[in-house]
Amino acid sequence: MSINFKRNRTQQKYESFIGISSVEELAQKKSIFKTHVLSREEANQLSILLKQDAMDFFHSATVSFSEGINAIFAKRFSWATVKLYYSIFYLLRTSMACNGYALLRNCSMYRLKIASGESPYGTNNKKYNSTHGGTISHYKDIFSGSDILLTNLIDDVDVYQWMEDVRDIVNYREVGFEEPECLEVWNKFKEALDTHTLSNLLNLIINDSQYIYCFQEEYAVVAIPIKRMQLTIADLGNNGCLPLITLNRKEYANSIIKGAERNINIFNF
Repeated sequence: MSINFKRNRTQQKYESFIGISSVEELAQKKSIFKTHVLSREEANQLSILLKQDAMDFFHSATVSFSEGINAIFAKRFSWATVKLYYSIFYLLRTSMACNGYALLRNCSMYRLKIASGESPYGTNNKKYNSTHGGTISHYKDIFSGSDILLTNLIDDVDVYQWMEDVRDIVNYREVGFEEPECLEVWNKFKEALDTHTLSNLLNLIINDSQYIYCFQEEYAVVAIPIKRMQLTIADLGNNGCLPLITLNRKEYANSIIKGAERNINIFNF
């Protein structure tokens, strides 16, 4: 079995600028990695590749999101928790990328604004160094003043941290999955399934222009990813990326979520 895999285009191109030709060389050239200053031409090259990476992040997001929503209809709440959390992770990566910010790795995680004169930013703070915690932390540093989902808290933490905490309960803290039962945060959705009103509840959240449900614990596990999806689609549109989404990827995501059959319209692109 081959274990070859594709890495982010932006990461590979940045490495080429500083003479890194293999993953093994990263640690050896960490000092150069951290201090290299982008030229205008380098920034132009990375900008093109970053949009391509954004499309792959978004595809991962839509597949994860669709599988999460589909799992709710099947009462697989543990799997829905994991998938919806992962959709948020990929959506944040997408929004950062289409707004011109790359996340790079060299032992720890760095963010790089793709513009002439910029260098990677990193910190010794441990919460920035893991793939997931680092993504959330770097995102919040940049967008905390403009993301409506960061204007309120749940249980004294921001919504992205809250979603990661719920995912951690399912994946790491509980001895096993709860099915056929569910965590308390899923009770409203389980009730809606039992009364055949889940599509109505999802549409209430989809059309919630005040983002009220995102900060209510009994709805947040689904409301946060739905609203993050809408915000990221808006980011893609504002940065001219929506036309880059291929028809087969749109159709694939819609085939999983069964939007027409369930009368829910979440993917508006």
